[in-house]
Amino acid sequence: MFLKKTLLATALLAFGGYALTASAATQVTNFNVTATVINNCIISSTNIAFGNYDPTATTAVTAQGAVSAKCTLGDVVSVGLNQGLTPGTGSTAAVPVRQMINGANNLPYHIFTASGGTTEWGVGTVGTNEPVAQTSTSVLVPLTFITYGSLPAGTNVPAGSYSDTVIATVTY
Repeated sequence: MFLKKTLLATALLAFGGYALTASAATQVTNFNVTATVINNCIISSTNIAFGNYDPTATTAVTAQGAVSAKCTLGDVVSVGLNQGLTPGTGSTAAVPVRQMINGANNLPYHIFTASGGTTEWGVGTVGTNEPVAQTSTSVLVPLTFITYGSLPAGTNVPAGSYSDTVIATVTY
């Protein structure tokens, strides 16, 4: 037994006190990680709800809605509004003449590009027929375009519920 311990001690000293380990070969490789970020916007809107309209009142009735867009970072976003489903005589895409209907009766209304505005929001030149374009700074922060609705005072129409549908087109 003494001889076995002596041989073991001698072997350890001969190899510097280190145990022998098996050596393994290694190789490396590279691989790519890729993604393509798509250009996209998720849009939504809120209605313009004027509520009750008194045609004998001497002041216009106003209400607001909005078109919102969550877009890819850096997108320059503009919003055009069509003429509605029942445009009036002389209506164009750039300068719509909008009206709500109730049967054969029409109630004119406006959607302006700014509060208290005079520029009808249409489809055309950004900043002229449409509000100024906005640039997306984060997909987490929606861009909001306020729709400024107005019903002119003193419109000669019978009582009833009037409506129209407007299509917002978001360009990015």
